Amino acid sequence: MKVLIDTNIILDVVLKRSPFDEDSYKVLKYAEEGFIEGYIASFVVTDLYYFIEKDLGHDKAAKAIKSLLNIVKLVGITRKDIERAMENLTINDLEDALQIQCAKKIKADFVITRDNKLKKLMIKAISPSEFVERFQGDKF
Repeated sequence: MKVLIDTNIILDVVLKRSPFDEDSYKVLKYAEEGFIEGYIASFVVTDLYYFIEKDLGHDKAAKAIKSLLNIVKLVGITRKDIERAMENLTINDLEDALQIQCAKKIKADFVITRDNKLKKLMIKAISPSEFVERFQGDKF
């Protein structure tokens, strides 16, 4: 099972944003243990670094990103991906459009996010708690 993990899920874990961190951690743990294939869009790495460094400093931000890259795979974006994302007239948020494009690119079964706007745009977008509840106990 392939899942695209949104930026907010990773920040929940690293920045220990309660009450969201527990289920977000489980999503990353499923990826680390190989129950799911976890992906992040390559363009979110800079956002992650920015927010983590702002709260925890450079060393912890760098360590968190290195650890994350041992758990998830990156989905690169190309000019064509950006053009396709921008052609989607129903989405006026480029970041959301690119997340959707990345999900299509890897044929993701789900996008794990707490972004309600993104969840409205994609039927496959669910929250970490919905994902954990739906799949807890399953052996995938």
